[in-house]
Amino acid sequence: MKAKEIRSQFLEFFAQRGHQKVASGSLVPQDDPTLIFTNAGMNQFKSVFLGLEKRDYVRATSVQKCMRVSGKHNDLEEVGKDARHHTLFEMLGNWSFGDYYKEESIAWGWELLTEVFKLDSSRLWVSIYKDDNESFDIWTEKQGFPVERLVRLGDLEKGDDENFWSMADTGPCGPCTEIHYDQGEAMKCDHPQGCAVGVCDCDRWLELWNHVFMEFDRQKDGTLNSLPMKSVDTGLGFERLVAVMQGKKSNYETDLFVPLVNKAAQLSGRKPEGEDKISMQVIADHARAVLFTITDGAMPSNEGRGYVVRRILRRAARHGHLLGLVEPFLWKVSELVIDEMGEAYPELLERKDRVLATIRKEEERFGRTLTAGLSVYGEFRVQMKAEGRSQLSGEEAFKLHDTFGFPVDLTAVVAEEDGYTVDREGFAVCMEKQRAQSGSERVFKAGIGAWISLDDKTDLAGYCNTFTGYENLQGTGSVVAVRPAGQDAKGLDMAQILVDQTPFYGTSGGQMGDLGSLTIQPSGQVLEVLSAEKSLEGNVLVVAGNADELAAVLNKSESISMTVDATVRRDVKRHHTATHLLHATLREVLGDHVEQAGSEVTGGHLRFDFRHDEAVKPAELARIEAIVQQKIMADLPVQSHADIPLQEARDMGAMALFGEKYGDKVRVIEIVAGQNELAAGANGPSIELCGGTHCAATGEIGPFRILSESSVSAGVRRIEAVAGNAAQDAFKADQNQLQALGGVLRPDGGDYADQVQVLLDERQALRKELAKFQQDSAKASLADVLNSPREVAGFKVISALAPAQDKAAFMQLGDHARDRLGENGVVILGADLEGKATLLVTLTSDLVDSKKLHAGNLVKTIALAVGGRGGGRPNMAQAGLPDVQALEKALAMVDEVLAGS
Repeated sequence: MKAKEIRSQFLEFFAQRGHQKVASGSLVPQDDPTLIFTNAGMNQFKSVFLGLEKRDYVRATSVQKCMRVSGKHNDLEEVGKDARHHTLFEMLGNWSFGDYYKEESIAWGWELLTEVFKLDSSRLWVSIYKDDNESFDIWTEKQGFPVERLVRLGDLEKGDDENFWSMADTGPCGPCTEIHYDQGEAMKCDHPQGCAVGVCDCDRWLELWNHVFMEFDRQKDGTLNSLPMKSVDTGLGFERLVAVMQGKKSNYETDLFVPLVNKAAQLSGRKPEGEDKISMQVIADHARAVLFTITDGAMPSNEGRGYVVRRILRRAARHGHLLGLVEPFLWKVSELVIDEMGEAYPELLERKDRVLATIRKEEERFGRTLTAGLSVYGEFRVQMKAEGRSQLSGEEAFKLHDTFGFPVDLTAVVAEEDGYTVDREGFAVCMEKQRAQSGSERVFKAGIGAWISLDDKTDLAGYCNTFTGYENLQGTGSVVAVRPAGQDAKGLDMAQILVDQTPFYGTSGGQMGDLGSLTIQPSGQVLEVLSAEKSLEGNVLVVAGNADELAAVLNKSESISMTVDATVRRDVKRHHTATHLLHATLREVLGDHVEQAGSEVTGGHLRFDFRHDEAVKPAELARIEAIVQQKIMADLPVQSHADIPLQEARDMGAMALFGEKYGDKVRVIEIVAGQNELAAGANGPSIELCGGTHCAATGEIGPFRILSESSVSAGVRRIEAVAGNAAQDAFKADQNQLQALGGVLRPDGGDYADQVQVLLDERQALRKELAKFQQDSAKASLADVLNSPREVAGFKVISALAPAQDKAAFMQLGDHARDRLGENGVVILGADLEGKATLLVTLTSDLVDSKKLHAGNLVKTIALAVGGRGGGRPNMAQAGLPDVQALEKALAMVDEVLAGS
C-alpha cells in the first residue's frame, strides 16, 4: 500500500466513526510562544484540552506535520545516518474531547492496525502504565491480547514517567498505552538487561502508536486530581507505519523517501551506497523540512526558528557538496516533494514558486561562502596536523561561524570526517564575548564576508572604532576596512564600511541605526548610508556596492565626510526618550513588578514589551498617556552619565534593559526629577542604563499618543505608541474621522458618542425584535406536526425541515418541539444554516433515563446513511450533511431507522 493511501485510509477510518477531519495545523505555532515549531499532533488542540476553547465537535482526526530538531531522539546530526531519525515527520492522530475513552480508543486502534492495515498481530506488543488496570483489562479481556506480550512500565513515585504523559509540570496528564511492532530477532541489540520493550531503545521494537488518556490535573505539589472531562490524545508515527506496512527496515526505503533519494542520486550521478547514501538520505529529509517550514512562514534567518531552518538547509548543502553538487540542488528535490505531497498539503502547491525561489536563493547565498570557508578550514587542518592537535580551537570555529556562516555543528561534522573534534566551550566563550561587545544576541549575518583591510597600521583583532554621534551629526574619518554584507531584497550587493571614527549610531538596544550619507574625498563621490549596524569593531556603515570595487575606490581616498540624516535622528531620539518615560510611568501606575521585556524604536513609532500579568485597563492607559505627556510638558532635562562603573550605576537606581549585556563601565540616562517627583522623594522620573540617543530635554518629544495595548505571550504585554510628528499625524487622523462622523450625525443632536450609542441601541432592539419574529414564525411552521406527532415503534415522533436563521435559533426550536411532546418524544429537525445542511436530534428526558434511545447514536446512523457524519450527547446531538437534498433523504428515513432501533 502506498503512503498516500495509508494516510487517506487512516482519516477515513475515524471519519466513519464520527470524527471531524481537521487539517494539519501550521508548523509555525500561531498562539503558543512556548514552541519553536509544532512538534505533536495535539498542539493545535491544546486550548481545547485546557478548557480554554470549545469546538463544535467532540471527536477529531488529523495528519499533523511536525518538526523536532532537538532531544535525545532528534539530534540533527543523527538525521540520515540511521533508519528512523527525521527533522520533519507526520503524526496521525485521533482525539476525544470528553466523549469516548479507553475502551473505544484501544478497540479502534487494534481494529485499524490488524483488520484494516493487516499488520501481523503476533508481532505487536503493548505497554501500559504500571497501575493502569483498566487498560490491562480492556486489552486482555475485551481484545483478547496475550498477557505475555503486555508490559507494565513506569513508576511516578520513583520518578519514572514511562507510559505516563504530561502536558507540562502541572496541568492535564494521564496514563498511556503504546503499541509496539517487533521487527524480528535480526534487529535485536545486546542490552545487558536484555532486548525487550521498556528495557532497550533499539530498532527491533518500533513504538508505533501512543494512546494518551488524560484524566488527571497535576498540582504543583504533585497531587493528581481528577479532571471534569476525560479525553483521549493519540499519535501514530506515519513514517514508521509506512515502513512496517511496506516491509522496510528503514523509513528511507519507503515511497516517502525513495523518490527523493533517487533524485539526489540522479543530480549527483552517484549511487546511493556507503557514505553517499547517508548524504542522499540527509538531503531527502532536509528537503522536506526546509520546504514545509518555509511554506508555513519560517523564513531562513539568524534568529529563532529561522535560524533552525537555515541550519538545516546548510547541512543539506554541505552534504550536496560531498556528493560533488556545486550548483543549487535542494530546490529541485523540494520541487519533487511538492509533486509527491501537494495533494495532502495544498499549501505546498499554492506557495510553490515563492518557496522554491527562497530555497534557491538561500542555497546560492551559502554556496558563495561554502568553498571559501572550506578552504580556510583546510588551512586550519594543515596547522592542526603540523602542531599535533586533535581539536579545532573555539577561536577557529568562531571564525568559520562569524565570517562564513558555518554553524558550529556543521564545522563539527566537517572536522569529524577528518578525525578531529571541536572545542565547543571555547566557541561559546567567543560567542559570549561578541554578544557582550555588540549588545546584540546574534551579530552574525548571512553573507557577511571577511574584512578587506585598507589600513596596514590597524590590527582588526580587538579593534573598536570611536563613536562621535552623541555630540555631532557630522564627522570626518579614515576608512579602516571594507567587507561584503550580503545582498538586499532586490539581490543587489551590499557592503559594510569601517571608519576610525563615525557619528553614525549602529542598530542596538532596540534602536534603529542612523541613516545618512558619506562623501569620499577628494573625489567627491557620494554614497547613501542605508543603515548603520553594530559589529565587533564598532559602528559600521552599510552601503550598496561590491566590497572589492569599493575597496579599490576607498583605498585611493584621503578621508570620508559623514552626515547623519538629522530629521530621522531627531524622530528616533523623540521615540527613544519617550520609551524611557513610558517605562517609568508604567511602573508608577501598574507597580514595580513591571520590567522591560523587549523594545523597538524607530523614527515612526515605538514598541515596548513589558512583564505584566493582565491587560492594561483603558482607564490605566489613559492615565499613563496623560502622565507621560505631563512629563513632556514639564520639559525635564535629560542627562547622560558616561563611563560610570556598573555597580555605581546600580546604586544610582539605574534599571538594566532587556537583552543587553553590560561591561564594567556603562552609560546612564537620567531624566531629572521635576518638582512633583522631588516632592515625592524620587531621584527622577527615569534612570536607566542605555547607550542610545536621546533628546536634551523631554519637551523636545512633542505630542505623545498610545496607539494600542496587546498581549505578546503569557505574562508579557505590548504597548505601541508614537511621538512628535507621528503623534501629530495620529491626532490629525482622529480629527478627520470625527469630522467625517459629524457629517453623518445631526450637528444639533448632542454628543457624538451619545448619538452613536442611541443608533446602536436601536439596531440591537430591532435585531432582537426580528429574531423573536423569526423564532415565532419558525415555531408556527411546526404547529401542524406538533399537533399530530407520528407514532413510530412506540415513540411520538416529529421530523421536519425548519426555517432556522442560525444555530442558536435552531437549538431553541428543537428544545421547543421536545418540550411540546412531553414524554416518549423524538424530535428530528433539518435546517440549512448559512449553507451548512444540519440535522438535529433531541429526545425527551424519559427516553434518555430509560436508555431506550441515544440521540448521538441515532443522528450518527441517519447521517452516515446519507454521506454525513455527526454525534453528540444522549439527549441531544447533531450532524453535518453534504447538502439540502441529503437533509430531505435523512428525514425520509427516520421512521425506518426508529423501527429498527
